[in-house]
Amino acid sequence: MQAWARAGVKTVVTSCADGYHAFKRLYPQLGSQVEVLHTVEFIDRLIKEGKLTFRSEIPMSVTYHDPCHLGRQGEPYVPWKGVEKKIKSQIIVYEPKRPRYNGAWGVYDPPREILRSIPGVELVEMERIREYSWCCGAGGGVREAYPEFSMWTASERIAEARATGAKALVSACPWCERNFMDAIGALGEPMQVYDIVELVQKAM
Repeated sequence: MQAWARAGVKTVVTSCADGYHAFKRLYPQLGSQVEVLHTVEFIDRLIKEGKLTFRSEIPMSVTYHDPCHLGRQGEPYVPWKGVEKKIKSQIIVYEPKRPRYNGAWGVYDPPREILRSIPGVELVEMERIREYSWCCGAGGGVREAYPEFSMWTASERIAEARATGAKALVSACPWCERNFMDAIGALGEPMQVYDIVELVQKAM
């Protein structure tokens, strides 16, 4: 934060969903007032402002995976000052009422808007999307601590992606991309995995 202040930073753009969550939700608790954008939000803004246009067609059906830290954990930080109390030494209540994060206001639309704006791309949704999305299995140190469980989790999501008939699984998180690529390689799946920025680059 001090380095950003010295450099006069007004906006930070990150391609990492975990970094986005840290900058968007945790830094403001320490006083940060810098605008934080994930790459998908930045690209979506450029498209809407007419500063980014696509020239190449990508004839491909894709399905999009919502990363946990960009989706459920990507909700804006809401400042709160109050006290925590207990009723009869058991039930915790907050005065005044504390903001409740339930995952519904995460970053869900920008990546989908980008995919829909790429010529030739057909977006087909999986059964569990947005705040109900199934985790890729890599986050929270699970990939390192429980590799078998991480692989099983990824394979569940890949099966769900395959059921859509899509040819490619797209995400906006390097952890998700890596875990899906490894699982697809181990399973011998023909499905391709892309970071959404790769498709944007192909279409420019």
